[in-house]
Order: sequence, then C-alpha cells, then structure tokens
Amino acid sequence: MSKTFKRAKAIQDDSSHWYVIPSELEKEFRQLLEGGEEAENLFIEKFSQYMTGGDVNRKQLYAEFEE
Repeated sequence: MSKTFKRAKAIQDDSSHWYVIPSELEKEFRQLLEGGEEAENLFIEKFSQYMTGGDVNRKQLYAEFEE
C-alpha cells in the first residue's frame, strides 16, 4: 500500500482532543461536532482514526510557506 501526502489540518474537538485530519474533511468534522448526540457515533466512527492521543506533535506535519 502506498502513502500519499495530502493537506492536513490540526484541529480540536469540544473536549480539546487533538486530531490531524485531511483538510477536505474539516467541514464534515465541524458539522458532526455540532450535530448533537445523534451525530456522536458517526463522528467517533469517522474521526477516531485521526486522534493524536493527546499530543499534536505525534503526527508528522508538513506545511507550505510563501517565500
């Protein structure tokens, strides 16, 4: 299985847990957070794989900088 690099975003949930998610999932992340109890299971199912375990530095981050 090959890995590809994607734009990522470090983001926190309402409980201050850190996630590093693909940037294109930010809108869905926020919608599910705001979805109340009915969206909680779907949020956990979809985004638990992106949790950092309490430290955002556990994930490799890449950034673009304008020169």
